Amino acid sequence: MRAALFTLARIVLRGVLPYPDLPRRVQVRRRARALATREPWPRDEAAVTGEGYARLALLRLLALQRATRRAVQTHQRESAPLLARTAMETCIVGLRCLHDPNAVRKLRESEIKVAPTLLTFMSSTGIIPDSVIREAVRALGEPRKLPDVRSMTEQIDSRTGATLAIHLYDTAYRPASQYFTHASGSALLRHVTAEYRYSTKPANSWARRAPVRLTDACVGLLAGALANQIAEPAELFVRYSEGHAQRVLPPLLVTIGKGMARRLRLADLVTTSKQAEEMRAYLSRVGPDDAPDDREKRLRAMYEALIARLDIDDVPDDAIRPVIDHLVTKVLAEWDAEHTDQLPRKIQTHEPGEA
Repeated sequence: MRAALFTLARIVLRGVLPYPDLPRRVQVRRRARALATREPWPRDEAAVTGEGYARLALLRLLALQRATRRAVQTHQRESAPLLARTAMETCIVGLRCLHDPNAVRKLRESEIKVAPTLLTFMSSTGIIPDSVIREAVRALGEPRKLPDVRSMTEQIDSRTGATLAIHLYDTAYRPASQYFTHASGSALLRHVTAEYRYSTKPANSWARRAPVRLTDACVGLLAGALANQIAEPAELFVRYSEGHAQRVLPPLLVTIGKGMARRLRLADLVTTSKQAEEMRAYLSRVGPDDAPDDREKRLRAMYEALIARLDIDDVPDDAIRPVIDHLVTKVLAEWDAEHTDQLPRKIQTHEPGEA
């Protein structure tokens, strides 16, 4: 339990504490801009390649990186997550353009699909009939819809053998959509306080610096992929993206942490720490054959007491029970493995002639 708490504390502290990197950020932005603008944009549309669109995506990312940082610095708590989410989507599209030979064609087909919607105002005002608009658009080619962001992210990681893109998607993109972009239950409940009162100011469900960290990671990720594509050094971009990606806290962790901070008092923390120490001392005394049912019973009681102190009234017992079962099973499995390893060592330390 102590190791798990230390790991969680390290993740949280790494996500909320400052991460000074101005000199490196300046260097990354300068090199990324040089990568993005190294060749002029082709005048012939047929000559545009996936690399060309990836360079445009990198330019877009650099603009979003600056806008996200400005939003965080000026405490625009709703704008910053939306900008960071857009940056993540731009990064994924740019990576797809690099690794999918059909990406350019699919991008054009997706533009054709939305063209009638963009021109709806002309038919609604009577300027051009809707039938004429659709006939004109059909002449441009076959309309198709782009895959969803999750599918594109999985395809990218499967082609490259990497995992950073899907990590960022699961950690930040999907939660940001749930809490900030869509009118979901989670987003609406941000306007209900811990005292069950209404608030016009929504609760901040993400760490203040998380949107900046996500956007920085996206810049490094796409710039590194583009550098690899043209056989230029990418180590700077890789270190930059990984360093910031490790510091992106999931919104749910922030929400749970704030709830725990409100409910847990100092006395509760002291009691919990004392119980954990007592449990650790107990497990160090008993052997593998000593009352296995009692070990499980004590562990379960300790976790149930901790949950009770959190006062989570809105979560049913059936949802909490599997979590407690998992924690108890994990601790007992680690305890069994540790004592199994110790047994051969004790046998080996016997002196010759000992029974």
